[in-house]
Amino acid sequence: MHEKKRKLLTAALLALWTIAWAPSLFADGITIFDDLDERLFHYPTIRQFAHDLPWPHLHDYQSATTPLYHLLMSPIALAVDGSMEPLRLVNLLLSVGAIWACIRVLTGWGNPLTACVGALLVCTSPYFVGPAIRLSTDNAALLFVFLLLSASHPRHSGRHEWAALFAAAAVLTRQIHLWVVVPIAYSCWIRHRRLHPSLGGAAVPIAVLVPFALIWGGLTPPSFADGHQRGLNPDALVMFLGVLGAHSWCVSPWLGRSLCSRGARLMVPLVVLVSFGLLAAHAMPWVDEPSRIGGAIWSIARFTPALLDVPAVFWVTVPAGAVTLLALWNHPSASHGRFLVVAAVAFAATNMMSGRAYQKYYDPMALFLLAAYLQAQPPFRGLRRQQIAWALPIIWSVGLLAVTLNRVYG
Repeated sequence: MHEKKRKLLTAALLALWTIAWAPSLFADGITIFDDLDERLFHYPTIRQFAHDLPWPHLHDYQSATTPLYHLLMSPIALAVDGSMEPLRLVNLLLSVGAIWACIRVLTGWGNPLTACVGALLVCTSPYFVGPAIRLSTDNAALLFVFLLLSASHPRHSGRHEWAALFAAAAVLTRQIHLWVVVPIAYSCWIRHRRLHPSLGGAAVPIAVLVPFALIWGGLTPPSFADGHQRGLNPDALVMFLGVLGAHSWCVSPWLGRSLCSRGARLMVPLVVLVSFGLLAAHAMPWVDEPSRIGGAIWSIARFTPALLDVPAVFWVTVPAGAVTLLALWNHPSASHGRFLVVAAVAFAATNMMSGRAYQKYYDPMALFLLAAYLQAQPPFRGLRRQQIAWALPIIWSVGLLAVTLNRVYG
């Protein structure tokens, strides 16, 4: 695609997305999870930092996340006298930046058209739109995550300084993104096969988190230690695999092709059995406990029968998620697929450090992994088969958009 057409396509997608959600910035009474987070945590923290400028108090505050987002928003809050709508507008623009970064990284791995289809999956999710229209650290952190994944990809040599910078920004925005250390280190190792100075970039996000861990006495401000720091949380792994598996149907033609090799076919039963073993070993009965677990898939689980104290929906979606990871590993571009799996495993493992398992934590990243999986794929034989395959992620994006519109404007 010509560069000018590519830019026009990206600009059109960003403009339409912004126009669709801008009215919600001025609407009250939108009952989404992020509205509660805005009122209880992010807005009070921004106001407090604005009041304390130029030396905000970082030892404890009303958000569980690292403070970069709130620090950047606090001068704006001071300039607009704490008015909510300008702050929401800046937050929306950060989300537009995250979509742009998503398209940019996917284009680098595929082409502009497949990148836009992949970005649609991410930006139509209610778990991306919610943090876009209400003050939240989620999408600001994703902006940096997408950029660092682009800079640290094995195909892109010589960008380790940028990867380290974006990784540090992601961790300073949401410390749960410490997982980015792993794909950065993996890419450095793949490129050089030995200890190399570029490995130092993987230490940067750790280094920027250490001062906060020391002053907090943990990985969250002290006020949130009890809610978030409960040791390893297997619920998070089940939820991540379940969310990934629930979305994976929209890339099923490519999954089937990736799993048709003899080695992959032999691994599928083993992966499914391991998934069943995880569910059999970890009781996860449905509870109405929004301070610990929640999201659309958890709401659906309420209405499905339980097997071994695990809702039936997870007996389907968790193996599907695990098989999807196997398909990612068998991507036609081996270096790309294995980089995605390393990132996915690191993401899931780090999220197990949180005592809370909300679908909003995993949904955009799961969709991004599927969008990334669609890149650099060879075409299917036959035009009709190719059209049907690409229709599926588009149909799923339309479905996600309908759900999101209903949640926001319904």
